[in-house]
Amino acid sequence: MDLHVKRFKVRYQGKDYGPGSVIYNVEQELAKKLAAGSNGTIEALPEREETTTDETDIKNEVSKVANDEAVSLPSVDPKKTMK
Repeated sequence: MDLHVKRFKVRYQGKDYGPGSVIYNVEQELAKKLAAGSNGTIEALPEREETTTDETDIKNEVSKVANDEAVSLPSVDPKKTMK
């Protein structure tokens, strides 16, 4: 479970987390205790969904972007850009 630190500093496993930080992969039981006892300064975040992507999916997306004409910059005439 992940925790969002809203106020103050939190030290977890030797690392300091300030306001706005997210502490990832905290044991669920410990996360619930910390959130309950924090008076709203630590918020338990909803569980993240595990996403799996194949390398082929990633390669297909990269090739789509590379073939897209909008990715390339328009040609520029240097003489026209000079004042």
